[in-house]
Amino acid sequence: MADRGSVLPAVLGLALGGLLLIGVAMDLSRWASSHREAAFAADAGAQAGAAIVSPTDLRIGLVAVETEEARPVAVDAALGSRPRAGRAVAVTISGNQVCVAVEQPFVSHLL
Repeated sequence: MADRGSVLPAVLGLALGGLLLIGVAMDLSRWASSHREAAFAADAGAQAGAAIVSPTDLRIGLVAVETEEARPVAVDAALGSRPRAGRAVAVTISGNQVCVAVEQPFVSHLL
């Protein structure tokens, strides 16, 4: 009769470990979702900025991004794509390339 109740600590330990693993899995999935949203926002900003081409260069057969007009369009598109609080956008335009960097904070709620 001295072994009575010896399974209870093992079951409690396994239950606590299972809950911890579920919490880690949920936080990792939320982090991946946040990362994916930031990538979508960067893509939307880059596409919108690259769509603003110089009409004078286009007439002579060149495709060049209009730098001053493309920057605010790219920022607005990146901020407007699935908007989240605290998102920061940086746009770099050089030649025909529009590079959009999006920083989006992630706060772990479960762990």
